[in-house]
Amino acid sequence: MRVGIYNRWLATMGGGEKHSLAIAECLANKHEVSVISHTPVDKEIIGRRLALDLSAVRFEVVPEGSTEELSELTEAYDLFVNASHMDFFPARAPRSALLVYFPVPAERGLVARFRRWVGLRLGRWLMVPLFVEGAFGAELVGGAQVRRLGQRVRIQIPPSGHSYHLRFGLASQDPSVRRATLLLDGQFLKEVQFPPDQSFVPCLVEVKGTRAHSLTIEAQVEGSAGKVGPPFRMALTRLEVMHPRYRLYRLLFERWFKQWGLRLQGIPPRTILEIVDTYDAVWANSEFTRTWIARYWNRPSLVLPPPVDVERFRPGEKRKGILSVGRFFAGSHNKKHLVMVRAFREMVDEGLDGWELHLAGGTTPGSAHQEYLERVRALARGYPVLIHTDVPFDRLAELYAESAIYWHASGFGEDENREPIKFEHFGITTVEAMAAGCVPVVIGKGGQPEIVDHGRNGFLWNTLEELKGFTWRLVKDPDLRRWMADAAIVDSRRYDKVHFHQRLKELLQEMGVET
Repeated sequence: MRVGIYNRWLATMGGGEKHSLAIAECLANKHEVSVISHTPVDKEIIGRRLALDLSAVRFEVVPEGSTEELSELTEAYDLFVNASHMDFFPARAPRSALLVYFPVPAERGLVARFRRWVGLRLGRWLMVPLFVEGAFGAELVGGAQVRRLGQRVRIQIPPSGHSYHLRFGLASQDPSVRRATLLLDGQFLKEVQFPPDQSFVPCLVEVKGTRAHSLTIEAQVEGSAGKVGPPFRMALTRLEVMHPRYRLYRLLFERWFKQWGLRLQGIPPRTILEIVDTYDAVWANSEFTRTWIARYWNRPSLVLPPPVDVERFRPGEKRKGILSVGRFFAGSHNKKHLVMVRAFREMVDEGLDGWELHLAGGTTPGSAHQEYLERVRALARGYPVLIHTDVPFDRLAELYAESAIYWHASGFGEDENREPIKFEHFGITTVEAMAAGCVPVVIGKGGQPEIVDHGRNGFLWNTLEELKGFTWRLVKDPDLRRWMADAAIVDSRRYDKVHFHQRLKELLQEMGVET
């Protein structure tokens, strides 16, 4: 059986990417499995980082395309799994599944239609260029965003009321490509000569008129007429529309409100429910997500929780430590580090002695995110709060092993009914902490109640007084702490790879797929 698994965001190597690649790892034991994305990823690096054996999995890189082009791609497989967040296109494979990390609202009702109308027009007004043909996914190389290009690339540029310039760097990625032709609306514009060292050539294109434009970049291939060449012919970097509207877009949605920027670029199609119905099954990563699929889409789904490497975490000699793990980034959907630091400071002021709060997580580029991290550091000064940034896995495993209590606060102060996306949809770090014998004291919203059995393997809280109160109980009662830690270790095994493989096979059998 030929299996195709699509994930646009593979290069980010995040939790969703591990979820999709774990499906590939499982099925590759008996089937021919291809993982499809738009950005090249080193199979060995991603396998090592996500603790997966991907040796039998084939990685394919295809250009970004239209919904129709992606839909055609599914026809080549007996089983196709769309595991890419916010990517919707019809499935044409004999069997197919849509893996949902969290749903986007379907276009139903006047409010939803108005929101879509605003999003589409805002994107046009802010002059966000769109790659509509021949471009692969964006990569971060040397601090700059780079897109690899095929032999022919087309970029759609929204209209403006007056002339402006389009600026970017262009480089060859293929020795047989020494020059490229630029065309604006099908008319020859200029020719770019590439140096032999594959360095970027600065390009400046003047755009006139009030209508939308199409910029085409064609690689001129020498000495290989009729031959199939490599998929990457050129590379493009630092694409910028030199217009006040686009500068406003970059300020708002690339620096301050990245999540909204992603939504602006990935507005779901109007026919989202019709697209969902082309899949034989919808898989949710948690009961929380399954509930919102029913609310947003009025469609049934089945739960396939992500696998957690619980065997990589072991309890060690426990110290008087509270741990929280989560990336440091700004925005109302962040991990609420400031909330936890304030709660811990209050406990210290109330007499908590000898205990430390450890905050561990990756850092995020950008001044707004760095300023947020500095605010956390400033609030922690003078108290036993230790901040661990970008720690390697071995050190993270040590922090889990040494800590007695685990805190999690994502979503605190947010409205779960209005913006459920701001809450933890599952809770992988909570399971990791439980596997290491940390007693979880986590917010009782999102996916956390599915993992934590309140009063048995941890505590669920909704107010800061409850967070502190449950923590005080564990601090004052070491026997209760040890009893709950033992239960947490046992319950964490429900999310190991063995259970994941078993659940995946059950779901496939329900679809009529032999595993």
